[in-house]
Amino acid sequence: MTHRFSASRSFLIVLLLGWTTLVSAQPDQKSFNYGFVSPNTKTDLKLEQAIAGMKSAEEAKLLNKAVNLGCVVRTRIAAFRALGSWSDGAEHSVLVRVRGDEATLRYVLSRMGRDAEQKYVIYFHPMAGGKVDLYTLRPRTRRNLVALSNELERAGVPFSTIVPLREATTIYIIDLDRDLRPKIMNAAQRLRARVTQEPGNAKLFGDDERDKAKLKFEQEIKDYETKNPNLPPRPNPKRKSRLIPPPRKAVRTISTRANTKTIGAARKSSRWATTTFEW
Repeated sequence: MTHRFSASRSFLIVLLLGWTTLVSAQPDQKSFNYGFVSPNTKTDLKLEQAIAGMKSAEEAKLLNKAVNLGCVVRTRIAAFRALGSWSDGAEHSVLVRVRGDEATLRYVLSRMGRDAEQKYVIYFHPMAGGKVDLYTLRPRTRRNLVALSNELERAGVPFSTIVPLREATTIYIIDLDRDLRPKIMNAAQRLRARVTQEPGNAKLFGDDERDKAKLKFEQEIKDYETKNPNLPPRPNPKRKSRLIPPPRKAVRTISTRANTKTIGAARKSSRWATTTFEW
């Protein structure tokens, strides 16, 4: 991933898969981790070039690598084609979804980032009481990637990662500083989207220089493999990626009237808290 990440701590990630509403929730032990890695090493790609890159050989290679790493860490990994878009550029990317601890997630992303010669990777690990929020938007109406990117930018969302699937689209936003909520709600209203908020831990790691980033990834890999010496030596190269839609989470929701424009108080518990908004 390019140098843009080091310029902003509040990193948004938007993935697309289809629906309508906003939600706030606390994770349980079965919640998914999410990682974001791009195979792109070029700079100044235009949106149309990034969209074309989603069908490239390097994209397919990174997708397969992500899924095959499930053999190494002994857990199922799902990977999805994605489009990263921001105000002055775009790039093709890959979303990784996996259950497990944070160390395993960092290991998987470090191997992907190293092999794809990336500067940075980013992830979200759900955790009760976490200091970072993951927002998931599911637009009610289906739109093409260009239209979605433009609508999110008009709503004030500075960065987005869009994952188009056959049925619909889904949007994930990692709010590192918890200062993006008004813009996220603006985007949800524009897209007539259902939004889910979840606390956890997130980290953007790597370096502005590729050689230094590679060293950091390799150190992360070495540390994990030292603590887990019985890992299989390599993934199965014949195992193909399966692009499976992220499942809907079973959450308790508090319904509000349609066209609600402000966030009301929500009930919370020590294990789970959810707020739903309809636009």
